[in-house]
Amino acid sequence: MSRVDEILGLVQQVPPFPKVARRVLDLIENPAVTARQLAEVIQYDQAITANVLKVCNASYFGLPRKVSSLDEALVLIGHETLKDVIIASSSAQFYQGDVGAGYQLEQGELWRHSVATAIMAKILVQHVSEVEGGVAFTAGLLHDIGKRFLSSFVAEDFKNIMQRVVRENVPFEEAEKKSLGITHAELGGLILKQWEFPSEMIMAVRQHHNPDALQQDPLTALVALSNALVVSLGIGAGADGLATRLQGAGVKRFGITQSDLDLHMADLVGEMDRAQELLHLN
Repeated sequence: MSRVDEILGLVQQVPPFPKVARRVLDLIENPAVTARQLAEVIQYDQAITANVLKVCNASYFGLPRKVSSLDEALVLIGHETLKDVIIASSSAQFYQGDVGAGYQLEQGELWRHSVATAIMAKILVQHVSEVEGGVAFTAGLLHDIGKRFLSSFVAEDFKNIMQRVVRENVPFEEAEKKSLGITHAELGGLILKQWEFPSEMIMAVRQHHNPDALQQDPLTALVALSNALVVSLGIGAGADGLATRLQGAGVKRFGITQSDLDLHMADLVGEMDRAQELLHLN
């Protein structure tokens, strides 16, 4: 069996994305759905239930009393926050432990990077009317899921990959492809396909390192830009660092100025403080 066949075989072994989470996300798309209907589904997943209640009782919301009812919690936090809590709590299980070690990422750093990219994508969505905030957050959160499963293979071939980066003057992802036969972005796209996520999300994950990503569909451009900005802040840079050769002119397509970017990166810092409590960052 070739190395790439061995890696592709991983996709069949990837644990399924929680069914309760997918069901709730589908329900939320219906503006007429009630808190009671959501609670009836969520109650069957202890982890999601616990996280919804924890979010409501976080100091961030400053509620005068403790919330212990799922129905009440859903009314208080609203659908938008609920989406973020569900996708984050359902995704966190895939980022536990030293899952980014092959990319020279310390424990918890891949998760922090993923959360930061999700938050940045949701901040930037104000400039991209074609993309819904929850979709942006989800795609940002899962954009590097391929690293979680490719990490051990990268660790085995790390010396060879880095030699290619230096010798051939290519981005880490290109050297990754030449050495392993597949990139973490391509593997991530296959995993999202296995999980039956929408095609636009699969494409955004698969293409987020492409040099012309900012000229592609809005969600792909949004995720690629968010990832690059988060890496530029030093959050989850790892061995691949600033691997993406994005064409900066593409930012103008959405009317985003340098001042906008500076402001949004400052906003991200504040939002990450909030996420420290709400999304269990280490």
